[in-house]
Amino acid sequence: MIERTITPLIRDHLGRGRVIVLYGPRRVGKTTVARQLLAEAPTEDQLYLNCDEMVTADALKPTSLAALERVIGQAKRIVIDEAQRVENIGLTLKLLIDTHPELDIIATGSSSFDLAGKVKEPLTGRAYEFMLTPLSLAEIKRYFNYNDLQMETLLPRLLRLGSYPGIVLTDDNRADEEIIALANNYVYKDSLELVELRQRQLLPRLLQALALQIGQEVSYNELGVAFGVKVETIERYITLLEMAFVVYRLPALTGDKGMISNRKRKVYFYDLGIRNALIQSLQPLDLRTDRDALWENFCMNERLKYWQAKDQRVQRYYWRSLGSELDLVEARHDSYSAYDFAYQDKKLTTPKYFSDTYPDVEARLIHSGNLLAWFD
Repeated sequence: MIERTITPLIRDHLGRGRVIVLYGPRRVGKTTVARQLLAEAPTEDQLYLNCDEMVTADALKPTSLAALERVIGQAKRIVIDEAQRVENIGLTLKLLIDTHPELDIIATGSSSFDLAGKVKEPLTGRAYEFMLTPLSLAEIKRYFNYNDLQMETLLPRLLRLGSYPGIVLTDDNRADEEIIALANNYVYKDSLELVELRQRQLLPRLLQALALQIGQEVSYNELGVAFGVKVETIERYITLLEMAFVVYRLPALTGDKGMISNRKRKVYFYDLGIRNALIQSLQPLDLRTDRDALWENFCMNERLKYWQAKDQRVQRYYWRSLGSELDLVEARHDSYSAYDFAYQDKKLTTPKYFSDTYPDVEARLIHSGNLLAWFD
């Protein structure tokens, strides 16, 4: 079993009288992490509830506290898997944790849109939230006991096939087939559950368009015109794709220090294997024209995982002004760091307008030869 960095973070938050909510896409390992934490409790205290089973989901509806207490019995540590399947799950969790703060309850969900909508308000001040992503470089390095040279050699495969646990552990002969199946069977399934029936034909077209625009500013207006729908529809569907853990957005910093543009966004994929499968582009890295775009998305993902592993919140933006651009600007405790991404090393000069706005910040180039040192 691959040791996930998030596991000790969750473990540290058990026993505090709050519900643990674990988000993340399907097949990323949420159930494995939850079961591992469950197994650490005495056998008589364990209870696993799979809400993909209709009978279980019905039993967890908040009809009465007494009924819920009969379901959990004498258990002290409870995993409620795919909790978004339960009607009014937030109220169920609220009733249980308010009445029995001694319980350790771990609720998992593969749709943050669905689960968050049902959980956030009832569980205000009663929950800790965590998100499980595809594997990080640190997790892969630790599992395989690779040195830095071996990890650098692995990078082209990760840019092509992504880092879902099942893909990382699959040999090259089967990995292409597996990532295509994963994209079709899970990404579309979870995403389609969130959209109106009459607009479902828009989803694959929008996903493919976004996949072809990684590293570029996305224009909702242009997408709306291309697909013949309103700008609000495009924005709403991208939000739904975010909630299904397919993509995430990065806002732009303007020329004025600390000012954020609400009209400009870049869109990145949580996993590059999923992105490549969606556009049927799984050829080797040395045959691709989108290598630097893949590298930019990959570096964004790894930095996100890096800060999550440290359980720290960092504001992230990109900079584009007067024709100059930096791929990533991090803001943390009123301190800024700036980065540009290119697969191969090259000379980088900090844009003058950026230096004038942030005189104490010097941009740094992250390439395949110094990526691992970035996380030291």
